Amino acid sequence: MAATNEQLQQAVESFFLLFNGVVVFLMSFGYTLIESGGVRSQNAGHSLFKTLLIFITSALAYWIAGYAFAFGGSPNVLLGTRFWASERFGARDLYPGVENYTNSNNVLKLNNQDPYIHYFYNYMLAFLVTNIGASAFAERCRVPAYILFSIVMSGFVYPFLAHWMWGTNGWLGAIVGARDYGGSAIIYLTAGVAALIGTIFLGPRFGRFEPRTLPLFGHSIPVTSVGAILVAFGFFVLNSGADHRITGKAYGDRVGHGLVNTLLSGAASGATYYLLQRVIESMGQEPRHLKRRVFLSTVNSILAGMVAVAGGAVAYNPWSAVLIGAIAALSFLIWSKLLIRLQVDDPVETAAVHIGGGLWGIFAVPIFRRTVGPNIHGGFVEDVFNSIIYRFSVGESWRGLLNSLCTAAVVMAWTAVFIALLFLLLKLLNLLKVSKEEELRGIDLFQHGEPAYALRIYCAACGEQLQGKTIEQETPGTGGRTNFPTIVTDAEGAIVPIEYFSERNGSSGNINGTKVKSLNEENRV
Repeated sequence: MAATNEQLQQAVESFFLLFNGVVVFLMSFGYTLIESGGVRSQNAGHSLFKTLLIFITSALAYWIAGYAFAFGGSPNVLLGTRFWASERFGARDLYPGVENYTNSNNVLKLNNQDPYIHYFYNYMLAFLVTNIGASAFAERCRVPAYILFSIVMSGFVYPFLAHWMWGTNGWLGAIVGARDYGGSAIIYLTAGVAALIGTIFLGPRFGRFEPRTLPLFGHSIPVTSVGAILVAFGFFVLNSGADHRITGKAYGDRVGHGLVNTLLSGAASGATYYLLQRVIESMGQEPRHLKRRVFLSTVNSILAGMVAVAGGAVAYNPWSAVLIGAIAALSFLIWSKLLIRLQVDDPVETAAVHIGGGLWGIFAVPIFRRTVGPNIHGGFVEDVFNSIIYRFSVGESWRGLLNSLCTAAVVMAWTAVFIALLFLLLKLLNLLKVSKEEELRGIDLFQHGEPAYALRIYCAACGEQLQGKTIEQETPGTGGRTNFPTIVTDAEGAIVPIEYFSERNGSSGNINGTKVKSLNEENRV
């Protein structure tokens, strides 16, 4: 018996959502590689293990309560009330029973995708949000903190926001009328705020801001590069598939727009940031060591552009995406400089990327969104949306800004309150931050008992690194140098202020008339 058109459509849409979910999974591990390459080598394994912990705990938390809160099918505007621990999930009398409203219009219910694929896809989003937020805690966060953070984020904080925007009767989407197609606010701003609150409670890494501001360099640009490629690949798929549908002329057109707009916004953001940073450096004549993070920051600026365009990638014209990306670069740059000025230590600039990009992205939707939209059959409908660019004189266009303001305020307040309470509790219980000794000598060995790289880079006697940039004694007048192995430095060039090393060895910079000097001294202030 030949399949009906409805059955074929269900198969196509279900596979489309399945493919998107698998790519989001790879995207999450791309963020892990960016983090792992952006930290010092003695802590790289801890970043990788963190992702495994989040994967395990978030999967269970989302299964028990997260999906029920987000898509539990009820008239409640605040939360869903079905499918706890997948109870009666996919039951024949409910099939398919999923709240799969297209994000382009909450009135049009697709309701033709397999419920388990719908669950899989939305869990991957919860995993993504949690993993992004946790990447800001690198090099100093304890394992119990990651576990509890994962449970709270994936099982409670994010599911409520997802229900409010994308659920059947969620009050942000269905009542207020706010739109966030690809998750600039619901996914990325949530992750950025969680990252910011967590880093504030954790405090800076040893040597980051005292006695003066110095960068702690990551150990592997190639690892960061591979991670960036995976994350960009994820953005292409996630942004273009924001409607969860590909059949029909209008939806196919929106998928194409999502791909091109994500590409253009990321490119425009990266180019704008690089030029702005060069101008700033030429005007301010910053020390050379500050330029060493230009690779990671340029990668982050590209991601900021993709975050910003996510809110409406399927609904923008390409020229709008270029403007959105350029402004996203400026927003990212401002947030990055501001957090450094406030001495908030974010090792891979997670908060700056996702707050800077996500906050601007949710406001870009009512400004640049096209007026054309799809109907339930996949055809085009003219003048279905209002936006400031195309309907400047229409009051409904300006109301969209208020809706976006409401969305941003709700996301930031909701996330900040619960993450702050969690980290305050962890701090009171002394479960938040590793000791200074563990941080310097390597969390990999202290917390996990195994390094990410060959053990030969660690000193067998004291657990401190010897390879690469070391601290040396220089005897005046002799020109002779001997290694000074009691001092910790990063194997790939990260510098911890020498003042601390002098204090640890009971001196003030001179040892028996000799001068303690770093091979990287020429790159320091």
